[in-house]
Amino acid sequence: MSARLLSAIPLIFAIVLLAAGGAPPMWPVAIGLATLASVVSARRAKLTTFASLLWMIAGAAPPILWARFATLEMSGALPPALVFLGVATVRRFFDEPLFGRQFDRALAVFACIAIGLGLKSGAYPYLVVAFAAALLVDFGGGADALRSIARAPRASIALGAVTAIMATGAALALPAIDRATNRRFERMFMGPTQRTGFSPHVRLDDSSQIHESDEVVLRLSGAETDYLRGAVFDSFDGSDWSVSAPRLTGTRKNAVDSAGPRTEVEAATPSFWIFAQRGSEIVSDIAWEADGLGIFHPTTPRTVRRYALATASVEVSDEPAQADILVLRSLMPRLRPLARAWTAGANDDRQRAEALVAHLTEEYSYTLDRPRYAYGKSELIDFLFVHKTGHCEFFASAFVLLARSIGVPARLVAGYRVVEHNGFGGYAVVRAKHAHAWAEACVAPKSGSGACHFETFDPTPPGVPTLAGQQPRTASAFFDYLQTSALSLYRAALDAPERSLPVLGAIVAVAFALRALRNRRIRRSRGAGEDAYAPPPAFVRFERALAAEGFVRAPAEPLESLAAKLAAAGRAAPSLALRRYMRARYGPGQSTDGELEAALTEPPR
Repeated sequence: MSARLLSAIPLIFAIVLLAAGGAPPMWPVAIGLATLASVVSARRAKLTTFASLLWMIAGAAPPILWARFATLEMSGALPPALVFLGVATVRRFFDEPLFGRQFDRALAVFACIAIGLGLKSGAYPYLVVAFAAALLVDFGGGADALRSIARAPRASIALGAVTAIMATGAALALPAIDRATNRRFERMFMGPTQRTGFSPHVRLDDSSQIHESDEVVLRLSGAETDYLRGAVFDSFDGSDWSVSAPRLTGTRKNAVDSAGPRTEVEAATPSFWIFAQRGSEIVSDIAWEADGLGIFHPTTPRTVRRYALATASVEVSDEPAQADILVLRSLMPRLRPLARAWTAGANDDRQRAEALVAHLTEEYSYTLDRPRYAYGKSELIDFLFVHKTGHCEFFASAFVLLARSIGVPARLVAGYRVVEHNGFGGYAVVRAKHAHAWAEACVAPKSGSGACHFETFDPTPPGVPTLAGQQPRTASAFFDYLQTSALSLYRAALDAPERSLPVLGAIVAVAFALRALRNRRIRRSRGAGEDAYAPPPAFVRFERALAAEGFVRAPAEPLESLAAKLAAAGRAAPSLALRRYMRARYGPGQSTDGELEAALTEPPR
């Protein structure tokens, strides 16, 4: 029973992981009870290959049918984990399971990986370490493996270090494999909540809580950039921002080359949007068009994954329009007095815009959990005069409308901030939580001469944690760096096969050379004598003493046979000593010559 219990421990840890992953209680309980029954019960069925396959299909069928007809929203990785664990549990009742016990261990490993795809529990790394340790003990021989580890401190330390490194790496890497499953888990636990991320629609009358998302959206390398524009709005109806009709006409552009610094942008998934800093243009070989507000869109194909930006060689005319100064009549009586009070003493539009930013950043606070407001009231008026808390869309909206109320043309912009740089690769990482809204106001140049032009103004308070500069050197950043490096090498190999093929050939040649040297060293060691496989001197003396008494072992006779002969002849002591020697030499772990000699201390009589 102890051997069956040790072999069940990895499966038990996998079931605990299943429970920690938010699976419905019936599944961890049912699979756990079946696993415990396999430990207690001594009955094992001998089945044919066909019968084994049928029972394995029967073990996989319940979770598949449940996932097919269940109404609750679940992680996409949960049904595979249930299938793996269900099949592994059924196989524990087989006497000689199909594909062997290693297949059961593989099923448990796959189940843990599937569970980890959508799991954010803080207990996951510790459970993975425990699971890996239990799996290694089971794979190494169960109780004998534990005893051998206890006898060899160096092996214990090495095993613990390797287990911790592998399990910790897996624990940190798995949540980054599939962010989609994480979103489904969040919906399972939190319900239909909003999540941070870019949206081409801005609406102020939604007071639900917004949750931050760590999903990677863009990776940028090359020249530094910030405030990536994705959409610009110039029309506000009291709750929704939109684009006025005359601005929707766009002109198709051809790709251009630029000698200036380039910023290479790669989207995590193909996007309908080209995010770019104000005053830049697309310099990669993709077809694109820009609307009247300077927002880029791909034309052929309709989605884009990689593109490059550079500062525009020719300044694009961007004159304010009538829509840039319009404010609803219902809002003007409240906005204009406040804007005039805040900008008192300002001499030009630039100073007025800077005064509005100063008041909003200093007197208002940032939150993603907006309090509910009175039905029928303006959400913007509630933000400015009542609660004075909100997220970036409220700050940007307030700035634009306050600026317009005193005659300063302004627009609202939605996109991403570039604030995080990978500490290993040096490239920038844009996550969904870095989505942001800011404003652009038409002000005169700082030199004081020339027509007004639109500049970026960000009225959101600077203390927002998600928009603080970061250069993480965490394990997740390292795994992201490995992933991007591998993809870069793969693309370089495809783009320049004339350079990559010789490198691959050199690697193969070096591998063959190393293998030839290894085989040569093995042949030399074998040619020098078979002493590496020869028995220790203590056993040679033991065997000679037995031969002197007539117990001669044939050249191909196993030691078990000789031990059985000694026991049948009444020589229990040397038979026991011989069995101790076999366990010490051929069991798990390594034994020294002293330990082998100690096993043969009982002299033959």
